[in-house]
Amino acid sequence: MRLLLADTPPERYACDLLALPVAEPGALVGEAGDVDRAVGGRLAEIARAEGFSGKPNRTVLLQCPDGPVRRILLVGVGRDPTPERLRRFGGTATRRARDLRAARVAVTTSAGPGAGHPPEEWARAVAEGAGLGAYRFDRYRKPEDGADVVETAVIARRGDRKALERAIAAADVAVRATGRARDLVNEPANVLTPTALAEIAREIAASAGLDCRIIDLDEARAMGMGLFAAVAQGSAQPPKFIVLEYRPDGAKRTVGLVGKGITFDSGGLSIKSADGMKTMKGDMAGAAAVVAAMGALRELGVTDRVLGIAAATENMVGGAATRPGDIVRGLGGRTVEITNTDAEGRLVLADGLAFAIRAGADELIDLATLTGACVVALGDWTAGVMGNHQPLMDRLLAAAAQAGEQMWQLPLYEEFLEAMRGEITDLRNSATGREGGAERAAAFLGEFVGTTPWAHLDIAGPAFAESAPPAPYLPSGGTGFGVRTLLRYLAPSK
Repeated sequence: MRLLLADTPPERYACDLLALPVAEPGALVGEAGDVDRAVGGRLAEIARAEGFSGKPNRTVLLQCPDGPVRRILLVGVGRDPTPERLRRFGGTATRRARDLRAARVAVTTSAGPGAGHPPEEWARAVAEGAGLGAYRFDRYRKPEDGADVVETAVIARRGDRKALERAIAAADVAVRATGRARDLVNEPANVLTPTALAEIAREIAASAGLDCRIIDLDEARAMGMGLFAAVAQGSAQPPKFIVLEYRPDGAKRTVGLVGKGITFDSGGLSIKSADGMKTMKGDMAGAAAVVAAMGALRELGVTDRVLGIAAATENMVGGAATRPGDIVRGLGGRTVEITNTDAEGRLVLADGLAFAIRAGADELIDLATLTGACVVALGDWTAGVMGNHQPLMDRLLAAAAQAGEQMWQLPLYEEFLEAMRGEITDLRNSATGREGGAERAAAFLGEFVGTTPWAHLDIAGPAFAESAPPAPYLPSGGTGFGVRTLLRYLAPSK
């Protein structure tokens, strides 16, 4: 879908569907009032008849077959509109447009008087929501004729034009990168093998001006990545340790992004139940976010050197699989007793983090569908944030708030690390009991980063939607969670 910026009065913009955000209590003022007057008050009349009050995501539709606008959609955005409410408005608009088979859509950015925030932030939020809401993963289904939205115009008549153009361009980049991450998560595990993910990373690198290095199992072992190798050795699919590098001129710091890339997780010999396995094609959502974000850095003009690492492998049952009780050594030199082969994500991440430090990372961010404990603590739609450097976590949380991705900081107390210490090794990969599972996993990872500033994102909940998502721009299946936060974090402020 194409996103574009327009400044035509909305009632004059020729389109199949015009969507207008309306704040509580539902009064049609500002641009909504102008549109209502252009249709002779019929919009306000139908809104009153249907009891429309501007509550979030409530809608009213008016058919206008004789004008430049064929249909008008009112969408409630609540009493105090925010960029996230406008992002949800944009998602509602394009989803409804798809149902109505409306190919050309226009959305406005003004929800009425009193709405704060710079005009460009409104425009970006609406554009992101519209673009994200138009996403479908339908490559394995028969195409539906005429069902796609092909163009969405964001009508923004206030604000600096250059700032608005940058906002729409940034939204377009974020939408495309998020869609790419969603596609990767939604692919079945028999299609998206570690080898296939590595080939996609090569293609992204070639198109985005990145360096790409693929490390195979033998090389990983020779380098000392015993934790990554231990997870990989039970699968017939060869693992791939993917390293992408973005190197702009004059970069003053290096940011390392590390993603868990378990393309299918059976649990290994500590095998999962059938229900526990059914969404495990999505256990590489962290790697998907990293690979997709890396492909967008040049378009956004990121000024830092960025390393993107995706530790890609399956975790399978087989004669060569790692056993509970095995002892392995990681790239950082620490020994680990494998007490549970289903606690594999922290193992591949540990070698990924150690590799990033050796490659010169000044700060680290990892993303992983790591623990069910984080979902129990924070629910399906919020990621847990933990780390060793509060300023880094504060910046990351601020970027997440701008992106509309829910994150919450969890503590890392000393007792969490004590639970991960081994009796005959430096560490064990799983502790006794279920208490503090997300924090214990993060404490384990912290032993491989030393003093390098580091933030860990446990995205086990929001990375994959099984139940109805809370925002209309989120699809079922892979959500692409984390991509927009990373891009907000890394992109230079204008």
